[in-house]
Amino acid sequence: MTLVGFKSIPLSLAQLSLAVVLKCGQSFRWSIIKSPTTEVQQTTGAEDSHLCVEYRLCLKDRVICLRQSPDTLFYRSVFPDPQPPPAKLVLREAETLEWLKDYFQLNIDLVSLYKQWAEKDEVFARFQNRFVGIRILRQDPWENVVSYVTSAFC
Repeated sequence: MTLVGFKSIPLSLAQLSLAVVLKCGQSFRWSIIKSPTTEVQQTTGAEDSHLCVEYRLCLKDRVICLRQSPDTLFYRSVFPDPQPPPAKLVLREAETLEWLKDYFQLNIDLVSLYKQWAEKDEVFARFQNRFVGIRILRQDPWENVVSYVTSAFC
């Protein structure tokens, strides 16, 4: 499956669940936009409720947009006009991918960690299914402070 304008990373919900991790109180900067199922079906040919939700974050000179299916993370960058020239656009798209990998710590195999923790902790073993796909975000420390202060006054 493909989404027009999006790039993709093969990634299961067990490795990262945007619906859970972006709403669990670690970050307050993500906007959540819900699309009608019919719009998603027209662009993908599939009727997947996961794809009806888009998460957006302003990051420096771009807006990062994420969608997710059970086995894929879809992402794109939206840049203000004037658009970067093609050579710079390729570089900026590569920066977006690196930022995503770092921010969500995608180099860590979460399923493997959960298995190890469950073997060593019977309490975690009983409750691990409640936490599927939750990762600790690697945020800029300033983002943590500003997010907290902003959310306290809104």
